[in-house]
Amino acid sequence: MSVEQIELSQCFPFIEKELEDEIISSGAFKKIPKGEYVVKQGSYMNFLPIILDGLIKMYAEEDEVEFLLYYIHPNECCILSFNHLFNQEAVRFSAKTEKDTKVLCLPIEKVKEWFVKYPSFIRIILKDFQRNYEDLLNTTKQVVCYKIEDRLVNYLNEKAKLQNCNMIQMSHQQIASDLGTSREVVSRITKKLQSTNLLIQHKRHIELLASNN
Repeated sequence: MSVEQIELSQCFPFIEKELEDEIISSGAFKKIPKGEYVVKQGSYMNFLPIILDGLIKMYAEEDEVEFLLYYIHPNECCILSFNHLFNQEAVRFSAKTEKDTKVLCLPIEKVKEWFVKYPSFIRIILKDFQRNYEDLLNTTKQVVCYKIEDRLVNYLNEKAKLQNCNMIQMSHQQIASDLGTSREVVSRITKKLQSTNLLIQHKRHIELLASNN
């Protein structure tokens, strides 16, 4: 059994053997370094990405302002990408790796075929559709219902969980881009949060205090 077959079986143990064979023969396994685009806003999709290992950030950009949508974890595909497989419109989002990531790229025509042919493939899509939908609802709720200070605290806590580390090595500008605000606002709020012992602002990273998790 090849490495690709083992990885695919671990990600989706419930898929039919015939579908697994077709994915192995038709899909392209790619290793994408940290900080690289999987797809960039304004381009056209010709594949459906499934994450085997690593982490991908999904975000949109409007008037040169970036806004975090959600993250894609291992064993997940991107429903926003799936949506664009059935039309010729340019994508309205970007996907960029947060760490070295291994992606299985499935060609458009095969995805359309498998969606009709294999019940287990439909199961993958529906599972991830529900997850992506809930992530987008949560993002909307954060924007509408929470003050920017609360959003920043939630964001930093989520980052710490994703990295399994309280040391968050991100600039204020990077954080501001994800939250759709300005660097000055992030700097002001982190200074306030430091005064209340929720975090410590170091020169090159933010340290979340243990009591904040």
